[in-house]
Order: sequence, then C-alpha cells, then structure tokens
Amino acid sequence: MEKIKHITLLTDFGNKDPYVAEMKGVLFSALPNIIITDLSHEISPQNIMEGALFLERVWDYWKLPSIHIVVIDPGVGTDRRIMVIHEKQKFLICPDNGVASLIIKNKHAEVRHVRYFESFSHSISYTFHGRDVMAPIAVQLAKGGNWEDLGPAVEDICFLNIPPIAVYEDCVKGEVIHIDRFGNAVTNIKKEDILDRVPVYARIKNSFQKVSFGLRYGDVDVGSCLCLWGSGNRLEIAVNCGSAKEKLKIRIGTELKLFFDKG
Repeated sequence: MEKIKHITLLTDFGNKDPYVAEMKGVLFSALPNIIITDLSHEISPQNIMEGALFLERVWDYWKLPSIHIVVIDPGVGTDRRIMVIHEKQKFLICPDNGVASLIIKNKHAEVRHVRYFESFSHSISYTFHGRDVMAPIAVQLAKGGNWEDLGPAVEDICFLNIPPIAVYEDCVKGEVIHIDRFGNAVTNIKKEDILDRVPVYARIKNSFQKVSFGLRYGDVDVGSCLCLWGSGNRLEIAVNCGSAKEKLKIRIGTELKLFFDKG
C-alpha cells in the first residue's frame, strides 16, 4: 500500500471551540508533513444520520490512500466502541454508533473494534476520544502500523435504523431523512429502488398538492416545487431557488409517495 499522506476530519464541532485545533495539534505534532483536509465541522450536533449521509456522499470520491476520522459521538466515554474500517487504500476511524453504516452496507470493507485502553498509555478524556483515541490511531496507521493489531475483527456493527421504503404497483412510499441547508428534503428513496419505472409526481402525506418530477431545479418556475433525483441519487423534494422545508412545512419523518407513469 502507498504511504498515506492525507487525513480528513468530519465532525459536529463547528469552528468556534478549540476541539478541531486540538486534534490537528496531535496529528501535526506526530506527522508534520501530513495533509489534513476538513471535510466539514458543521454536522448538526449529535446528528448521526446527517453524518452518515455526508459520508455516503463523499466516500467513493476519495480514491487515494487516506485516513478519515469522523467524530460525531454523543456516546463518548460510554461503553460504545470505536472502530477502524479498511477498504482498499482507505481507513475510517469513527465511533460504532451507525455513522459508518451507509458506507459499510454495500462495501467489501473489513472492520475492527479498537481496544484503545490497551493500546495507549497516555491519559484519555472521557469526553474527547477524537483527540485522545482517534487521532493517535490515525498517527499509528499513517506511520505504517499494522491495523490488525488495533483490535479484533467484528461483524456485529451498529447500523442506523433507516425506515424501509414500501414498493407498490403504482408508487413507492418513503419518508424524509435529512434536510440540507437549502431546505431540500432528502428521502430514503434511492434511484436504484424504482428500477426502470418512470416517476411522474410525488404527494406529501396529508397534502393534496402534486409535486411534479423533474430532472433539474430549473424545470419549474422560481418558487415552484418539484421532486428530483439529487446528486446523491436520492429522491429530494425541492423548491427552485427556495426552501421545501419552509414552503411545504416538511420535517424529518414526513412521509410521501412517489407515483410512476402507468405506461
């Protein structure tokens, strides 16, 4: 495997507090030539689903040898485990709380739980494993350490409880699982779920309004609603140059149906 030169960080820390800077201090002090990329520090606090969807979107675009540290960790200091995932040239270090479940599910990835109290002799904070456990693990891996020495291989991984879709003859039923900063409502319906059927419109639960299907936001007038496949291949409810969240009063958990062309 090529030498790892890149480490990325994905957290819910924001940039006001010292947490990101402390993690970078650990990493740069041990690896002065490493390249650290901030994927985002704006995941909503403790929002594991949001972090999992972010990872799902970016994971396949990082094709170079790299280590990715994800700290969205409401269970920090409890008996929740920390895991290291290995896929091809990449490692992911994160809590075993479901944040990695969307990238593990359909990948040929190996997973190990870290026995960190056995591995590290320094003081470990009960509230900041990102700095005291995950960053040191990344240092070990970047220096060429054997990842198999970190802990046992496991299969009993925590998966997010994403509501299943229901597929009918004329439609598929799903729900909103994320709302992005534009107010677009991202659903649990993926493009692959409908096979070769042609979507025509969506109907939000308890609404008589038909939201027409389009290929791009500009297929409707500014301020008008539509549904479409977002760039992550999930069905989204959107408003051209506006917010579906505000206009349609959509929230996480809002149910909808996507109807097909009867042909």
